[in-house]
Amino acid sequence: MVVISAFDETDIADAYRIFKTGRLNPWTYSTFEKSALNDFSLVAKENNNIVAYVLLSSVLDESTIEDITVDTQHRNKGIARKLMEASFDLAGKMQQQSIFLEVRFSNNAAINLYRSVGFEIIGERKNYYDTAVALDSTTQATQKNAPAAPRENAYVMKKVL
Repeated sequence: MVVISAFDETDIADAYRIFKTGRLNPWTYSTFEKSALNDFSLVAKENNNIVAYVLLSSVLDESTIEDITVDTQHRNKGIARKLMEASFDLAGKMQQQSIFLEVRFSNNAAINLYRSVGFEIIGERKNYYDTAVALDSTTQATQKNAPAAPRENAYVMKKVL
């Protein structure tokens, strides 16, 4: 059974390991830790092992999902949905009016999940995400007239609570 709770300092290292999986340009440990320990982010545990997390922030009456990641071995089990629903409950208790997030254009599984829980696409951010090609070309950045590496756009999504 998956249990959702607030982050504890002892959760950070395992959650950060999950965070770094598949990331092209991960945040520093200290940035992740600060976001996780903000009294608003949540962690999912199965048999006392961290299997997923959601990092949330809040400004006035709006929340933002900064990141949500499920460990690769635990995907497609409804854990992300549980985390999203727990996030909505927490945001409601904090009198938040809406929640925002960004998602890669190519991440169809996440887009479908977000739509299924009430998010709508309200805009996009051009060249928001690094791509593997973009990172590979940084080593060539000193070359004169080198073409810019492609980056991926993001949808901005919003859910009204």
